[in-house]
Amino acid sequence: MKGKLIFEEEQKFVGTWTWYLLLSITAFSVVPGVYILSTMNEKETGLISIGIVLLVMTGVIVLHVAMRLKVTIDRSAIYYRFPPFVRTERKLDKSDIQAINVRKYQPIWEFGGHGYRFRFGSGRAMSVAGKHGLQLILSNGKRLLIGTQKPEELERAISQLKENWSTVEDNG
Repeated sequence: MKGKLIFEEEQKFVGTWTWYLLLSITAFSVVPGVYILSTMNEKETGLISIGIVLLVMTGVIVLHVAMRLKVTIDRSAIYYRFPPFVRTERKLDKSDIQAINVRKYQPIWEFGGHGYRFRFGSGRAMSVAGKHGLQLILSNGKRLLIGTQKPEELERAISQLKENWSTVEDNG
């Protein structure tokens, strides 16, 4: 059960430049296909081709709409979800985390872009847009970066979280 939230952020791909790129690619794939189909003798082959393109693009668009990065922090833990890749909410508390900080990063150079990414040496990343993220080194040595559009607010929340962890440790 979560306590009082000190940070909450939900990011979606809808409205980002990737969304507009995806819609443009769909339009530039289908419109010429329909034109070519109208001039073809073998309409069946053309219909099948356009159907496959539409099916693939619809799947990619649905995936884009479904993806949303949700991060919440209360006084004891960090919670995150990134459906459909991380379907259930994951919880990270003090025992799960070796090191934690908010940092600026280069999504393309470090992880190959935004989304749910993995790269040897850099670890896993979940991001939607921007250049800031919550860098975590987990107790098992794995690295996880969670993107944010609110780096200053996240920085304050992490300071409060660390403070609370220190207080619990001192009283424990």
